[in-house]
Amino acid sequence: MAGLGDEITMEALEADPDAILARLRREEPVCRVAALDMWLVTRWDDVAHVEEHPELFTAATEPSFLARTLGPNMLTMDPPAQTRLREIMLPPFQAGGRSGEFVAAELPRLADSLIDGLPNGSFDLMAAYAQPLSAGSLATVLGLDDHGFDKMWSWCEGLCTDLANFADDPELAAVGERTKADLGAALAARLEQGADDDSAISWFTRHGATAEEVVNNVRLMISGGINEPRDGIGLVVWVLLTRPDLRAEIEAEPNLLRRLVEEVFRIYSPVGTVTRQATEDVELGGVVIPAGDLVAGVLRSVNLDESHWHDPTAIDLHRREGSHAAFALGAHRCLGEWLGRQEVRIGVERLLAAKPDLVLDPDHSLEIHGFEFRGPRELWVVA
Repeated sequence: MAGLGDEITMEALEADPDAILARLRREEPVCRVAALDMWLVTRWDDVAHVEEHPELFTAATEPSFLARTLGPNMLTMDPPAQTRLREIMLPPFQAGGRSGEFVAAELPRLADSLIDGLPNGSFDLMAAYAQPLSAGSLATVLGLDDHGFDKMWSWCEGLCTDLANFADDPELAAVGERTKADLGAALAARLEQGADDDSAISWFTRHGATAEEVVNNVRLMISGGINEPRDGIGLVVWVLLTRPDLRAEIEAEPNLLRRLVEEVFRIYSPVGTVTRQATEDVELGGVVIPAGDLVAGVLRSVNLDESHWHDPTAIDLHRREGSHAAFALGAHRCLGEWLGRQEVRIGVERLLAAKPDLVLDPDHSLEIHGFEFRGPRELWVVA
């Protein structure tokens, strides 16, 4: 007997997943989707259960989109192997590490230099500002700034093309392979320079990561650490330009911008899923998932779960339900979440302070697209 999961296509999820995910939460919160050959888990409590039980739902999946595209990395491991790498690689991305130094002194300068170069009239804010700010920030913290914004973005695009390749399209996989090799060569050359500077890559090397671990996990950081702040910057600006009530509230109380950033990440969730594999036949949400089946916890869905959030699609600057899952849950939370938040907050603050009369271009509409990586294709504004 056909179920809801037999009706869902990858094309529909890419175009607009929200209605599909809302129906899954209501009718089949743990649902096998034939087109993806995996189970989608769409309610908060169920995804939290998956994350809390690696003995039942392992991150070391086979097959693995992450391992295929990036090589074995901390998101394809369970503790304690994952814990070791996380402890090595987290410090540079915290306020007390390289990221803190960058945010305090260099990020405002980077934002201002990009703002100074913005054209007059109509332009795409994503390409002209959000994208280079996000790519440049990560490049500087990692120690890859010699390669420039555009190269960092091209690596990100190439890797993400294959990571979102749920249908296993060989052409998309080939894009990933070429990017993987090109970035691997660049990182190998960077490692040959030694570890005597303050970059995150040098930190990893000095604190016990092997060359292969550095290469694979920096690929991971580039694939996930540019899209999310890029999309966050664009979406927060778009919200402020379309919601004068929120903009007035934040102008009266500037600290509320941090709350807006969190609400935008929650509602739009630029990164879509976390994938696990059942290690045995296991019951979840009233159904039995067979051993070996792939299971995707849908972060975008749990961030809109009506059983967890009050009025989940509304932006509430005074929300009290706790943290969201846009940066994942549990042991595999994103290393770069602190840095990403600062990029969005400072990027938006500097932009609107310098361009207070910025408005949306009426000749263009915002299109948000994608399932695994979802964000604005473009955001046209007039300065």
